[in-house]
Amino acid sequence: MSALAVAVPAANASGPDLGRQVLPAGDGWASSGTGTTGGSAATAEHVHTVRNRAELVAALADTEPKIVYVAGVVDADTAADGTPLTCEDHAVDGYTREAYLAAYDPAVWGRDQDPSGPLEDARAASAAKQGATIGLTVTSNTTIVGLGGGAGITGGSLRVHGADNVIIRNLTFRDTADCFPRWDPNDNSPGEAPGNWNSLYDSVSLQRATHVWVDGNTFTDQPNPDSAAPVHFGRPYQVHDGQLDITTGSDLVTASRNLFTDHAKTMLIGSSNTSTTDPGKLRVSVHHNVFRDVGERAPRVRFGQVHVYNNLYEPREHHVYSWGVGVNSALYAQNNHFRFRGGARPERAVHNWGGTAMTERGTLVDGRPTSLLAAFNAANPTAALGTDAGWTPALDRGLEPAHRIAHLRAGARPPGVSVEGVGSFATVQSAIDAAPAGAVITLQPGVYREVITVPASKKGLVLRGSTGRASDVVIDYDNASGTRKPDGSTYGTTGSATATLAATDFTARDLTFRNSFDRAKHPEITATQAVAVKATGDRMLFDRVTFLGHQDTLYADTPAVGTRARQYYRNCSISGDVDFLFGRATAVFDRATITALDRGGDPNGYLTAASTRRDNPFGFLIVDSTVVSTAKSRTYYLGRPWHPGGDVDAVAQVVVRDTVLPAAVKTAPWTDMSGFSWRDARFAEFRNTGPGAGTGTDRPQLSEADAARHTVRTYLAGTDGWNPS
Repeated sequence: MSALAVAVPAANASGPDLGRQVLPAGDGWASSGTGTTGGSAATAEHVHTVRNRAELVAALADTEPKIVYVAGVVDADTAADGTPLTCEDHAVDGYTREAYLAAYDPAVWGRDQDPSGPLEDARAASAAKQGATIGLTVTSNTTIVGLGGGAGITGGSLRVHGADNVIIRNLTFRDTADCFPRWDPNDNSPGEAPGNWNSLYDSVSLQRATHVWVDGNTFTDQPNPDSAAPVHFGRPYQVHDGQLDITTGSDLVTASRNLFTDHAKTMLIGSSNTSTTDPGKLRVSVHHNVFRDVGERAPRVRFGQVHVYNNLYEPREHHVYSWGVGVNSALYAQNNHFRFRGGARPERAVHNWGGTAMTERGTLVDGRPTSLLAAFNAANPTAALGTDAGWTPALDRGLEPAHRIAHLRAGARPPGVSVEGVGSFATVQSAIDAAPAGAVITLQPGVYREVITVPASKKGLVLRGSTGRASDVVIDYDNASGTRKPDGSTYGTTGSATATLAATDFTARDLTFRNSFDRAKHPEITATQAVAVKATGDRMLFDRVTFLGHQDTLYADTPAVGTRARQYYRNCSISGDVDFLFGRATAVFDRATITALDRGGDPNGYLTAASTRRDNPFGFLIVDSTVVSTAKSRTYYLGRPWHPGGDVDAVAQVVVRDTVLPAAVKTAPWTDMSGFSWRDARFAEFRNTGPGAGTGTDRPQLSEADAARHTVRTYLAGTDGWNPS
């Protein structure tokens, strides 16, 4: 299949055409000499728009100056006909991971020699076969740019080898995974156990490349992050190599405004300590990038003059080091901003890999002037580095004080929200509005600050996060009941909801709904109910969804008094303090994590405030779940009966069974509300455990026979036999 050659509109209709832009003068090393223009001068017949691997390979084979627009996500690990490939498809000569692990286990093979023999040869041959598929060769005078938001390459290795004048922009590179990593028993990381698993493929690899501008891209291992890698031989089974590696005599490179995230070995500059091609080259500028939760090499430098300025670093618990000072390196770090979290420490930001000195100027740590080089030297007196790299950068366009990059945003244009079969949208609500009933709406990582409504007419809609982690995709707003509208009235409890979901057969997966109203910041507001979600549809499924708020977090309700609605919350996380699970729906919380927040008082709060109708035998069921809390012992109620407007026919029904309860739960865990006694409600427990569990006259318990009638199945079946579990 040949690439589609067309003239295309601007990559972003509201901005300039990235395909025709060139690197500005003075913008890092890639602007020196002849500068970097990529394929900006391409004529119409050499402008390509590609949507799959076959089209991308064909476009890159064009030997004239060219612009390659990537539309959507290209899966590089596919056959010629577009069929996705697996690791088993690449394996040859009898290679299996199990056989490799058995053969080269240090207990069997030892740690004195590298793997060799038939299985190592089979691993290398299998890796070569995979590399032939996922390797994408880039020639000189080329611009590759993502067309709009969300464009990218998954599982591919973009190889700028022996090429000059290349621009790579606005792409998201995901999960360049090596199916066949090699065990090296003698490759040791600082402070870690001996040995390493080494992989072969970089997301973008520069070798013998000159005048290259890599700008505004996102590099991530999601949905297969290094942090989730299994451990073999005492070391993580590392399937990712570099995100952007610049080696083998490459020179005059600018890497700007990229996001590097969820990765270990991020950016290597220089091939080896004994290279004969690197001396006098490897002049690289690294500026206005965000390095978030990366382990090491941000960057690691050998030889060249490397200017690292105005970058934002957010190391976390997986941090090994950021700046690696290697043999004959001349690293100049200027006006960078660090935030150390999760056990990452300033003295580990620098590591000496055989270098002699580096220059550091203007570093801030959480806004405070700090010398990370001094911290390293103090902690490592036998490996201390000098403070002068021996040169002063001049090509530093855009250099600014470090405090101005404390909230730097970098990376590929956000993909927004996509509706399967319809298109992409800037907001969640615009996607909902455009989606037909039954559509699948996918949200890429980010915080979507908006109020959304899924009307009853959008039956069967699916709203899902793209990464499989609810924390990556957040829909957030901060209205409270007492928040003023523009007309001077207030929102009320229902109107405060960040998300109002009314459609039957609605599904949400792998995302977070949050109401971020902060009582402390708004003492003038006394009506502090702040709903994250109001759900009123029937047959609603929430799978691995997080609900965050304080008072009235999750309003599990029905469309109207006298109607019923069934809702299944499976493997969800819900947090709050006052009545944060409330409403008249039939709602099952199965394998949930329920966090009771500490308000510092007694009572600290109430988990539930059900308003089940008298004629409905099934209200709230909390089953096989865990309640967690840091609140003081015996300060939390499991619930109280809510009678909206004094309605005597709202008779709460709540069962908590087979659930772990914390010490924060009161010994008498049910209480009255608005003059209505809890004893007139339908509250019960069964077989709970944990320090907050108990029995007694104030803790009604189900009998074995009653417990058989209070199950996930019985609550959700209704008259149509609905069985989402």
